[in-house]
Amino acid sequence: MDNVAPRRFSPARRVFFSSIEWICRGLGGRHFYRIYYLTPPRLRVRVEEVVVSGFARELDGFSIVQLTDLHGGPFLRARDLERVIDAANALAPDAIAITGDFLTHRTEEALELAPAFAKLRARKGIFAIFGNHDYRGRREGEIERALAANGVTTLRNASRLLAENCYIAGVEDLEEGKYPDFNKALAGIPAGAAVVLLCHHPAGLEFAAPRGVSLVLSGHTHGTQIRLPIVRNLGPAHEGDRLQSGPTTLIVSHGIGAIGVPLRVGTRAEIVYIKLRAR
Repeated sequence: MDNVAPRRFSPARRVFFSSIEWICRGLGGRHFYRIYYLTPPRLRVRVEEVVVSGFARELDGFSIVQLTDLHGGPFLRARDLERVIDAANALAPDAIAITGDFLTHRTEEALELAPAFAKLRARKGIFAIFGNHDYRGRREGEIERALAANGVTTLRNASRLLAENCYIAGVEDLEEGKYPDFNKALAGIPAGAAVVLLCHHPAGLEFAAPRGVSLVLSGHTHGTQIRLPIVRNLGPAHEGDRLQSGPTTLIVSHGIGAIGVPLRVGTRAEIVYIKLRAR
């Protein structure tokens, strides 16, 4: 089992943020967030190319769209994803990866989003993992079934063949998942195969690199969401958009949604479009 130390906030801090959230909701925060952040051109499409060892040359240019940190709830509902889904489909990806945090507070928020994913299109499939928020109430099994009903395969310490000699794997969240297990997630993958690993927390890089994973896709940080002194330290640390550890590349997305306040400062909501290149 592979874990990182969980984040915990004091009761006073939680009450403070809850109060701010309720005020923002009352002032029309959700409508503002959709119009201002989830509408092109403010909704960013970030393009990354990653050279992958073991990747078949005939697959050069294989594309993956990554969506993450949707945070259904106070500032995002299913209909708010229409422009996001249209933009993702317009990229005509071979596969789509959703790297966790479907909800903000309650499982029902994720269940309400699930039908929107039925409109996503990818030739090789749509895959998902859970983020730390998705374990609230320990009802992640319900979310998994709702996603499956809408064409999304959830990888919980598991893998699937993505293309010739290329696998996609997913691990449970490193903070809130009870049993994140990289060995189990990668079990059965032939030596030398290219591996794309979905891990919500960027700290997964330290576990993935020694295991020869080619590419890790993460979220969690929101790109700090509000890049201002002091304020940015309230959320998870954002070490960078792209990191390298030996042969392993880590891509960290700034995500789609927001928590606490319907604002982004110095960072935009984004879709990440990754092209895999044969070495």
